[in-house]
Amino acid sequence: MVEMALKVFLFVVIWLLISPTVETAKCSAMPKRPLVMAHRGSSGVLPENTIEAFERAISDGADVLECDVTLSMDLVPVCLHEELLQVSTDVASRAEFRDRYGSVTVIVDGNTVR
Repeated sequence: MVEMALKVFLFVVIWLLISPTVETAKCSAMPKRPLVMAHRGSSGVLPENTIEAFERAISDGADVLECDVTLSMDLVPVCLHEELLQVSTDVASRAEFRDRYGSVTVIVDGNTVR
């Protein structure tokens, strides 16, 4: 299962890197202006790494979208910068997840976090 999840993840990353964009498909010359890269979408206006932030970045004219991808504990790729959900969600205050909060200990950058 781990191998398959990693293969799918790598396939998507490689596909995104080598697939031509609409602009490069029309002409092979580099654009004469700098590329506009939207780091985590339009994160200055909307919550980062959300569909809304990416849609806003596209409508604002971004050429490239950059997102952070993390593998969940069940090896599903998710668009999330932080390693723990408590940092960017309200999971700790949700009654339906209360029995799970603090039940997993992980090591982030050498530090044990619950």
